[in-house]
Amino acid sequence: MAIPSVITPPHGTPTGPVLGSAQLVRALRDEHNVLEDLVATLDRQRKAVATDDIDAVNDSVFVAHRLLGAYREARSRRRSAVILACGGGEGSVEDLPRALGVRMTDDERHASDALRDAARRLVDVVDQNRRLLHAAMSNGDSFLKVLTGASQQMPQAYPVNNRPSLPVGRRLVDLRG
Repeated sequence: MAIPSVITPPHGTPTGPVLGSAQLVRALRDEHNVLEDLVATLDRQRKAVATDDIDAVNDSVFVAHRLLGAYREARSRRRSAVILACGGGEGSVEDLPRALGVRMTDDERHASDALRDAARRLVDVVDQNRRLLHAAMSNGDSFLKVLTGASQQMPQAYPVNNRPSLPVGRRLVDLRG
């Protein structure tokens, strides 16, 4: 049986990856760009719903799905970059000012602020779309009920008081096998 070997770095070299400010800023900007693309896609989706353009709605759903995959990757890279830059933590953007303090560069601060702003815009756009889609579905249901005559009170096919009752202990289907 082979014994696993342990590789130790030469004296004076770092044992983990070294992260520079440029890599952190890049990770923050990459996530920001994906969020901005997602906001733009959801804006197009809302306009498509408002104009009853079903093809554009379908396209926006596909693009949003693809962007959510890209977002998961960008978020993971950003979290890793923040953890490395802060020397630990959870990788949230809020960790940066606490851990870096005065060492936080203007580029890092601007990229961090832009990312937070994009996240807030995304939350607002998702809420707007949710409300619009809910209203559109409700209107569609109401319209369908009017078209099919379901808006009028329909009598039940089997009135409750005329239903036959089963004798106690008998079943319609034998479930015993």
